[in-house]
Amino acid sequence: MNKSAQKLKALIAQTAPEVIALRRAIHKYPELSGRERKTAELVRGTLSGWGIPARYHLDKTAVSARIAGGKGPTVVLRADMDALPIQEENDVPYASVNPGVMHACGHDMHTAILLGAAKIISQIRERLNGTVLCLFQPSEEEEPGGAQGLIRAGVFPPEAVAVFGLHVSADHPSGHIAIREGSDYAGVLNFDIAVRGRGGHGATPEKAVDPILCAAHIVTQLQALISREKPSAAPAVLSVGSFHSGTGRNIIPDAAVLRGTVRAYSDELLKFFTKRIREAATATASAFGASAEVVFEKSYPPGYNDPELAGRFRGRVREFLGEGCVADREFPTMYAEDFSRYQQLAPGLFVYLGVVPRGRKRMEEIHSPRFLPDENAVEAGMAAHALFAIELLGGNF
Repeated sequence: MNKSAQKLKALIAQTAPEVIALRRAIHKYPELSGRERKTAELVRGTLSGWGIPARYHLDKTAVSARIAGGKGPTVVLRADMDALPIQEENDVPYASVNPGVMHACGHDMHTAILLGAAKIISQIRERLNGTVLCLFQPSEEEEPGGAQGLIRAGVFPPEAVAVFGLHVSADHPSGHIAIREGSDYAGVLNFDIAVRGRGGHGATPEKAVDPILCAAHIVTQLQALISREKPSAAPAVLSVGSFHSGTGRNIIPDAAVLRGTVRAYSDELLKFFTKRIREAATATASAFGASAEVVFEKSYPPGYNDPELAGRFRGRVREFLGEGCVADREFPTMYAEDFSRYQQLAPGLFVYLGVVPRGRKRMEEIHSPRFLPDENAVEAGMAAHALFAIELLGGNF
């Protein structure tokens, strides 16, 4: 390892305790999507205290910080800041004090790590040929997502040549980085189906049109789209997550409502599902003498990791962290991320940061009330952000 890399490693080690403290402060006071004002205030105040100019956006729920080096292109680094409506069950001194709200997806880690990376990049800015824009984004967990708001507000720079982000992962050891080239993170198509029949008494179903039975058959028909109509080589999932109808055991209701989601890696496949879900729902309802109204909401687009960026980043990180600390993921995930909206505007790379504590093979997954990532991973996370910027902006490290 050359002297520049040694210096960078030392800066990361010096910054890590402060980043862990920031992470704990963010974790203790989580905020739901669209309400991240205290978190944004902490982010902006921390950056300003380090001499890094920072600006509020989206009604003070988002923050951007521009770190200018020499003349050159602009690279964007992004972290999300929102928490989830989950009651924390971890017994730690910094557990959430906000009832029913918890950083169960690791966004507290993401935010603190990018803060630390911003401090480090600011300290080496004179060696970078370009500008780094750090985006602290709200509302990743709530559609349509904070990325769309930042893009519409003109905060994401049109001149950006690349965008980078990471997500904590319970699939990999703490401090390891995993990369998936090409398609990764699914596009999302949400749907609501309102089935309308004719209510009646449970003792005389022949005098009614049962929307519950009809809706149950629609659920089965929708699963057949996956098993019998979807191209076998194209991954996709369809899940009905909500089924509501009726008020009593002996009352056949007038209506039933299904709500679900489809996930796939191409817009073409999502268009196919849009057409076939509507056809399957309306045809099945008609067969029962009922009707079905189908409403779609296209959520996050499919993600795509630029292969060239992935290759350059992989080489840089392996050299810095060590060969055994970088892994290639064979399969894409069906999780969704509004980071994909940035990838539609500039070549992007979204990687996984392992947070499974050393000595353990597994841990609670994200979105669990007991999710507790290993804080030692913050050093690798800061390194990932800094090394991406260094690789793209010609840093002499």
